[in-house]
Amino acid sequence: MEYLSLPLLIKKGYLDKASLYDSITYSVGLILSSRLGVLPFDPEYGCDIWEKEFSDLYTANKADIRASIRIAIDKFEKRLYNVSVTLVNVDTSHLHALGVAVKVTGLFRDNGEEKKFEETFTIG
Repeated sequence: MEYLSLPLLIKKGYLDKASLYDSITYSVGLILSSRLGVLPFDPEYGCDIWEKEFSDLYTANKADIRASIRIAIDKFEKRLYNVSVTLVNVDTSHLHALGVAVKVTGLFRDNGEEKKFEETFTIG
């Protein structure tokens, strides 16, 4: 099966293709970067992390935030299972102003073979 690369760019008359792993990465990144209600045809799509004040990321119950992210991924990225979410501190700089990233691990099947998924996504 072929998957489309994001962002959608036409090169030489064709859309770029992506591997299954990359397609899952794009999908999870899109879920994490989408505010709830951003899609008019599916108001539940997205992640409610954007409903919190950024200062809440440091004071809120981290288990609740991780669970909320995991539920969104479970609901909208069905190719990924046994999902685990970790909030990771990163060096603060102009690129990572919040100093928080989300590490997502899980499993997926590619041509019948179980494979590990692990990516870190910067928030903010």
